[in-house]
Amino acid sequence: MTSEKNSSPKYPSDISDEEWEIVEKIFEELEPYTTGRPRSSDLREILNAIFYLNKTGCPWRYLPNDFPSYKLVNYYYNKWTDNKLLEKLNTALRKHLREKKDQKPDPTGAIIDSQSVKGTPESKQASGFDGGKLVKGRKRHIVVDTMGCVHAANIFDGTAAREVIARLFLLLQSVKIIWTDGAYAGAELIEWVFKQFACTLTLVRKQTGRKGFHVLPRRWVVERTFAWLGRSRRLSKDYERKPTSSESQVYLASSRLLLRQICNNQVRYKLAAG
Repeated sequence: MTSEKNSSPKYPSDISDEEWEIVEKIFEELEPYTTGRPRSSDLREILNAIFYLNKTGCPWRYLPNDFPSYKLVNYYYNKWTDNKLLEKLNTALRKHLREKKDQKPDPTGAIIDSQSVKGTPESKQASGFDGGKLVKGRKRHIVVDTMGCVHAANIFDGTAAREVIARLFLLLQSVKIIWTDGAYAGAELIEWVFKQFACTLTLVRKQTGRKGFHVLPRRWVVERTFAWLGRSRRLSKDYERKPTSSESQVYLASSRLLLRQICNNQVRYKLAAG
């Protein structure tokens, strides 16, 4: 992979030398380059361009000229979306962070929740209307562990709980309990999760008699993750034509956060976000 040391990134979203060393090893394991002529593209700069787009929300054609051609960047983005490399990168980084924090790579508990986001003319495919929140667009489902790391994501306008939970268990089979809110409280779903995966779906209810906002056990973790992801402007609405691209944008935002936590770069991120 052609890449030079870059101790002073051009943009706050750029990955540092330390972060690139981690990503480069993961890329070499997930997508080894063994045949054909030597690659001339700088994958670090391509990934920096994708992170820039995810953070700023700009259209592809508006990527700054000091990045590689937007057509080349978009080619790699679509390739990594289709072959699920971006999802696999998020998985590898999540395991890395959990091990750093003296946790087992795969968790036994998870939290599922959804977020309705407004659509755009580009996101007409697989979009709908959320009558509860009065939002026309797509519903963003995520499953996180007790640290808030994203394990599975899915963008869908219907009842996607079964699909996103099934995706979770394709990645790991260690989860024994999933905490959720009333949206996933149906007896049929609870029974299906237990029969299919020997996993308990547990409803976290609001405390009786309490009014206004209050922190709910376990569920605050996934709400915090949505807040983290919301700092990426590409996720402020759904700008993607394909739901698979929407998933990739979630994994990109999650991976960028994981890298900063692994390398203790949160301070620089907070200053840039501010």
